[in-house]
Order: sequence, then structure tokens, then C-alpha cells
Amino acid sequence: MPAPTATTKATTSSTRIRPLLGALFGIERYYSIAPMRVGIVINPISGRRGSRPGEASRRRAFTESRAAAAGTNATIVMTDGPGHARILSQTFVDQGYDTVIAMGGDGTVNEVAQALVGTPTTLGIVPCGSGDGLARGLRLPASPERAMEIALSSSFTAIDVGTVGDRIFLNIAGIGFDAAVARVFAGRSQRGAVGYVKSGVSLAWTYAAAHYEVNWHTGDAEMVRQGRKFLVAFANASTYGNGAVLAPAASLQDGVLDVVLVEAGTALQQFWRGRRLFWRSGSPAHGLERSRATRATVHGSTLVCHVDGEAFEVSGALEIGVRPRALRVRTSPLRVRTTRPTAAE
Repeated sequence: MPAPTATTKATTSSTRIRPLLGALFGIERYYSIAPMRVGIVINPISGRRGSRPGEASRRRAFTESRAAAAGTNATIVMTDGPGHARILSQTFVDQGYDTVIAMGGDGTVNEVAQALVGTPTTLGIVPCGSGDGLARGLRLPASPERAMEIALSSSFTAIDVGTVGDRIFLNIAGIGFDAAVARVFAGRSQRGAVGYVKSGVSLAWTYAAAHYEVNWHTGDAEMVRQGRKFLVAFANASTYGNGAVLAPAASLQDGVLDVVLVEAGTALQQFWRGRRLFWRSGSPAHGLERSRATRATVHGSTLVCHVDGEAFEVSGALEIGVRPRALRVRTSPLRVRTTRPTAAE
């Protein structure tokens, strides 16, 4: 682990003001006067800007300057490939760091969180990926400066964590079309929303829906669906990112996953159903079913899956579950939705 790259002392005024604000507004637990140890994990190639020459240096310089301005003791490291963010984050956890900040997309955030789930170490997020669905679900600002300010703060909340076999997801896990798109997108040189949309539109014309058996528990009832499905998705948060809302009623703190099933059909049928991602997303559509689950099982001869946009393939059966409030995340206490939205919302 490299030596800290940005270290300064917290100011006396900040030390005095934060506990006072906490006492005034009844949120003392969000504030601490002790200096925090912060690790920052940067994915230098995430998102549309990740392919620009010199982007890695720009991201490092940005984090160094923001950490120094906040008076934070920060250790900054760069990822060099898939899985590296988890390894770096595990080192931070083992060394007793208070916060690990992920600067990247949903995949980078997922890798960092793998090391943090169930520990006192808190996740910070500076979104700079292709979709940034979790950041949108947490209502984090799109501005890197403002997002970093929150990530370096003492404010936190606890969110649910979804499980797919021995993997976790924070935002959305899917089986079928969205996973196939994620696999194609991973091989593209063009990142960002445009590259993702191109991958999806192109694949829709040739994608063959597979046969699944889906069992899930909602309350005391067990639900079963069999047949060819275009998509089987489990949402912890509401959006894929880039304005595509899969499960508008999803909450990160209700201990429940939203289930979305889409029937097989022609490409034109799927494009028509897909309008619900962008327009009246909570309204019904023919061939689309919504439900809720605390646990589920999906059976299939071949299961092309993804967790937070990272694709993988298994066969047989896959168990899905949720761990309520298993991860601490830096965010404004007024931003995260703690209940499911009402019809008026």
C-alpha cells in the first residue's frame, strides 16, 4: 500500500462546528470529531472520459486537491484491472480505515463494497461511470466536487445489499437481456451511455430469450413463473442509470428486492415495453410483471447474469437474497429514500 498522498490536519473550527450542528439538528451520530483515515480507489478508465489521454493523472490530481482542501488524511490508489479494487479495499479494511471511496462506475463501486459489507468501514462514492445507477439511487450529486465533499464527510446511512449466489449487488442484478448487453458492452472500446445504448439496440434484433423457472417469496406467499423470459431482474435501487428507471418503487432500506420479469417477444415488442424505462416507468405494460421478494431462485440450463453491470455465466440454479442495511454509505442524511414512494410520487 503506498504512503498517503494527501495529508493535512482538520481545522479547529470544523472540529467545533460539526458536533454543534449535530446536536442542534438531532443527528449526532452522523458526526465525529476524530480525524478519519480515508482510502480512495480510482478506476482510471471508467466512463466516457476514461479513454481520454491523461485521464488517470487528472483523476489523481483531483482527489489529492479535494482531500487536502477538506483536511483529510487520504491514501490514494489506482486500479489496474478487474478485481483489483476489491483487493485494494480489503487492504484498507484490514488496516482499520474509516472510509473507502470508490471513484468509478457501478462495477468499481461493487468491487469496493465487496470488502466493506458487514464491517464498520464506510463506502464513499464519486460517480464517473457509464451509468452510475447506484449514485442516482442514493441521490448523490453528479458533480464530482460535490460528490467528493459528501464522500469525505462524516455523514452516513446504512443500505441493503443484494446477493446472487456468492456475489453481491448494490443496484441491480439481472439474468437475460441486460446481462447479455453488459457482456457485449464490456468488450467495447466506446464507454459511456452512447456505447451502452448502441450495444443494447444492436443486440435486441438477434437476442433469443431463454427458458427459466423463477421462484420467489413475497410475504408469506411463494410465486412461481416458468417460460421464456427476455429479462429477469432484481432491483435494490431504482435505476440502471442515464435516466433508465427499472423499478421506480425500489428502496435501498426496506429489506426487499423489486422483481421485474419481461416476457419473450420480438425486438419491436421489447422496444415498446422499454418505453417504461423512460416514460411513466411505474405504469403497467403488456408482457411486464413487477413484484417484490426477500429471496428467490432462478433455474435455467444457462444463466447469463450480471451484478451491477458485471457479467458472468452459470448453469443450474441461482439463489438471490438481500442483507438488510449491511453496508454503510457516505451520503447526505436528507437524500436517501427510507420508505417506498407513494402513488403521488
